[in-house]
Amino acid sequence: MHLGLYEEPVHTDGRTFDTYGPYARLVLALARHFDRVTVFAPATREATYFSGVPLDAPNVRVAPLPFFTTHVGAMRRARRIICTFRREAPGLDVIIARSTAPLAHILWRLTRRRGAAFIYHFAADPLEAIARSPKYWGPYRWFARTAYGLEFAIQKRIMRKGFSFVSGQALFERLRSITPRMQAFLESTLADEDYYQRQDSCAGAEVRLLYVGRLHDGKGLPELLAATALLRRRGLTVVLDLVGDGALRARLQEEAAGLGIGDVVRFRGPAVMGPDLNAYYNAADVFVLPSVSEGSPRVIVEAMGHSLPVVATAVGNIPGMLGGGERGTLVPPGDPAALADAVERVIGDRALRCRCIREGYRFAREHSLEAMVAAMAEKAKALLAERRGTPAQP
Repeated sequence: MHLGLYEEPVHTDGRTFDTYGPYARLVLALARHFDRVTVFAPATREATYFSGVPLDAPNVRVAPLPFFTTHVGAMRRARRIICTFRREAPGLDVIIARSTAPLAHILWRLTRRRGAAFIYHFAADPLEAIARSPKYWGPYRWFARTAYGLEFAIQKRIMRKGFSFVSGQALFERLRSITPRMQAFLESTLADEDYYQRQDSCAGAEVRLLYVGRLHDGKGLPELLAATALLRRRGLTVVLDLVGDGALRARLQEEAAGLGIGDVVRFRGPAVMGPDLNAYYNAADVFVLPSVSEGSPRVIVEAMGHSLPVVATAVGNIPGMLGGGERGTLVPPGDPAALADAVERVIGDRALRCRCIREGYRFAREHSLEAMVAAMAEKAKALLAERRGTPAQP
């Protein structure tokens, strides 16, 4: 069975292809459930956040697309993108395409008459992201909303005829009025070797706060710096590790210096998934995610799988992931004081901290990468059998 994936960009040296850790793990895990996997991906030779882990399984092949990062960029290269789709489409049995992947509906049109199963993957609500993120402002917000609105109108028709994977129950509830043909998943990157179990944290002379993710608008990082400064002024010996990179790095460094915390905020840069990233999780005491907008962020499951108490904003599917506060602490977005109060409460309340660690670890164990991928593959094969009127392959 031949799977086509159209989700994320890749990096290439002209001969081989690599991408960022979470997506590479997803591709390679899916490759264990299918005979062949073709990855449709905008490709660039410039090293960026989506480079680092090779797509080196023998049954994985990349069909490179001209590089783009926006819908407008894709439209400018539409002819070349569609030519690649036309060349590769005849052999595909199942297609999984991210909901924000431009021109994915062309793949559906090219494969539907052959009985291929087409699945949209909604990792987040793009309209909510456009509404909340400071990245979109003024006329640009209107333009982005209009552009995606047109794409979404096409997607809704395809969703009713095909199927959708949805990240998290909250987004599932939001989209289910369109069609019942969808299934909720919680995204995970955790392999067996990643899990790290402990009973408690915050035992050292200093408390290490950890953020993992891109340094860009919408992640609430200015509020995280302000909260860290508040905690220091309250006499708590906290330090903050920011693992990741992005366009805001220089500005955040200036803000940290201006707040008088330049010496306790460590900009660690990106870490490759596996031992490098695990070392940061295992050395931390509290994980903090102050995002303005999210879907079902994988880093929360990663943090819980490394026995970290989590403090995060109540946006997207985060409240569901944290059990409404039973396995983590929820705060409103954009509120540094509330964020500082929550972190201080976790540091000072051992019973709360240990409960969050225990329940979070149990939750993360139930949501491993392999469990997620096996369920996705099983559903994809059942959909193909339904489309073609044949028994589902094991």
